[in-house]
Amino acid sequence: MCHRMIKNFHDRLQHDHQSHDSQISNTRSFKSCVYFTNWAVYEKKHFPCDIPYEYYSHIFYAFIAVDPLTGKLKFTDEWCDLQMPLKSLVPGETVLGNIQQLNQMKKLNRQLKVCMSIGGWGTHTQFEAVVQDPEKQHSFVKSVVEFVEKYHFDGVDIDWEYPKNLSQGKALANLLKVLRHALPPQRLLTIAAPGGHEHIKQLPIKVMDQYLSFWNLMAYDFSGLGWSEKVGYHSNLFGNNGDNDMCADSIVKAYTKHGVSPQKLVLGMPMYARIFSGVQEGHVGSKFAKTDKEDTLGYNKIKDILGNAKDQNILEHGFDVKKVAAFAYNLKTKQFITYDNVQSAKIKGSYVKLHELGGGMWWDSSGDRPISNNCKDNESLVYHFVDQLGGCKALEDSQNSLH
Repeated sequence: MCHRMIKNFHDRLQHDHQSHDSQISNTRSFKSCVYFTNWAVYEKKHFPCDIPYEYYSHIFYAFIAVDPLTGKLKFTDEWCDLQMPLKSLVPGETVLGNIQQLNQMKKLNRQLKVCMSIGGWGTHTQFEAVVQDPEKQHSFVKSVVEFVEKYHFDGVDIDWEYPKNLSQGKALANLLKVLRHALPPQRLLTIAAPGGHEHIKQLPIKVMDQYLSFWNLMAYDFSGLGWSEKVGYHSNLFGNNGDNDMCADSIVKAYTKHGVSPQKLVLGMPMYARIFSGVQEGHVGSKFAKTDKEDTLGYNKIKDILGNAKDQNILEHGFDVKKVAAFAYNLKTKQFITYDNVQSAKIKGSYVKLHELGGGMWWDSSGDRPISNNCKDNESLVYHFVDQLGGCKALEDSQNSLH
């Protein structure tokens, strides 16, 4: 985005904020969504009840898998999904597994919807097997409906990463059509929608849109250790990120260009950083070293690292106001960190409100910092994002399904 357009955006935020707040608060509400990963219960000791559920309207349970031999759904970890003894949030009840604890949370917040997310990274062959065989697709759809009914999910999220050609894109659209007709009308149907333009162009977006409740836009991972040529921001809102021309704003425009209503677009944001190693110059566009080191870090762990580095006067950190991206560079380790911070969350919340998008989505719940009772001390991303929307009272208030 050119500097003039960026300036216009910030000017509109500054001068039209109050009138726009008044208009929106009387006409609509926002979605605040987050993915919960079932494996977070192990190393991270992060459980569903750790999610500040009053700040969310939707939780997506990741992931449910597909058996490519039969097309039926299967749990990726039955122990944590259904059997692990967990804290009960309701007196007198016993809780076994993440899904049961999530259902307790729905009782405590009747506006909280819990949807199962099917697929995830590296599972594209599961979907390919289903759409290529009518019998497997029939089994898949039947299994989805059974899971929704048995485990009281409020909806289904399809995370096929990614259809690799127009034929597979058409097959995904047909799968969504069949699912929509099979599911009860009150149940949600969404997808984790790609941000890369090469992936977007494989999708018949107009056709898909008529079957979807809303789109979760994966507006992150624009750059990364495993696929980038240069250091880049991984979730910038505007402009070239240093490695390529991707930004969240361009993704939103790509979908609206194909006829999707802004109110059906939910802006995805990361609760984690991406790390580039071997960076000799501490800025985007620099060269970096390809390594096998872990290249992601939860947002809630960044402060510890930044604090340690500050003590040694070896850290450069800042915020790119024009592109809306936080970054840090360690002069000693030669690591460049790109992430969303509180300032990012505030600006993206204002962006969602200004452009009347459907809301925001985060990957994933284990990465946020706790919400403090003292507003001034809050470093939670979802807290500041929701605050920009108008607070919890601005969130979608349709009721969930308990049965």
